[in-house]
Amino acid sequence: MFEMIEKSICELFESVNGNSKYTKTFCSEHIGEYTVYTGTTIGIFAKVDSADFTEPNLTFTTDGEKAGTIELITDNGYCIGGHRTILKPIVANINLLYFKFVLQPIFYANVKRGDVPSLHFNRIKNLKVQVPVLSDGTLDYELQKSLALKYQDLDNKKRILLDKIEKLKRSEIVLSNDELFKYKMLSLNEMFKFERGRIISKTYILENSGDYPVYSTQKGVYGHINTYMKTGEFLLWNTDGLAGYIKKTSGSFSYTNIVGIMIPNKKVDFSMISLDYIKCYLEPIFRSNRKGRMGINGKNEYTKLNSTMIKKLNIQIPIPIKDNGEFDLGKQEEMAQKYDTISSIKTDIYKQVKELIQINVISQE
Repeated sequence: MFEMIEKSICELFESVNGNSKYTKTFCSEHIGEYTVYTGTTIGIFAKVDSADFTEPNLTFTTDGEKAGTIELITDNGYCIGGHRTILKPIVANINLLYFKFVLQPIFYANVKRGDVPSLHFNRIKNLKVQVPVLSDGTLDYELQKSLALKYQDLDNKKRILLDKIEKLKRSEIVLSNDELFKYKMLSLNEMFKFERGRIISKTYILENSGDYPVYSTQKGVYGHINTYMKTGEFLLWNTDGLAGYIKKTSGSFSYTNIVGIMIPNKKVDFSMISLDYIKCYLEPIFRSNRKGRMGINGKNEYTKLNSTMIKKLNIQIPIPIKDNGEFDLGKQEEMAQKYDTISSIKTDIYKQVKELIQINVISQE
């Protein structure tokens, strides 16, 4: 058995903010062997001729889509640029790898949402974290190390499992060679005009309560107001947060600024095109092309997929047609039902696996 006590983060670490002098211009004028890490890039930002730090440290991104993401840097010499903060130990016997794992979910859970997500030390410094200690009250370094290796092994296995189920969930509709129907390819960019919603706050909803639903990125309805932005059947997609998920709507409704709408082009005869089929075909493509932080263990995702990103994909959609060349609405609806069933099965598996990997078992022997 071992004893765990709670410590405030500020009792264990002090913060050291990155230096904003490390711009592209500065780095190009001081090229060297020492890596510059920033919060706005993935991997190496630049290499310069002098190092600010020589010891291993935990750092976290303070702003942007990766806000709150913790990394353990073990380079012999390195620099920290803007949008990143170092967590410098202020007590003895701290195992950095252990704290990387125990702090990460806390950091993600406390990211301040908004147009630019952010997390700064003052926001989390007083939060508590569990630490194993010896009988004299000092931190148990060896036990931290042992637990950290178990966390790391478990994390690696979770990532492998998550990667497999993500591939399963992103799998697209495939028209096999033995399908007994013909199809015509249509360009998504020519089929729809893409627009974004507007800011609709909870306060606005409370002050303008009504019968018309307001859609946002979360499932279901964000609220109801007394006016509406669109009437009819449309496809909405999440532009931020859980980016790429698509929702079919009907009736009169409004939608927030983190949702986009696909407005059918009047030049295309949508009377013979199933939006359910379009949704089934597009959603895995959208999800596989989102950008940003995918989250830890499938949670805390903060990704984006705006209209510019979609247009650049130049997506071509195969629409089933009859022998006379007309769009086959019945076949589209049949395929939509088929793939909706498959999608439901995949989603159930995905949820079950994600629930399973949230379980952390710590041996007390």
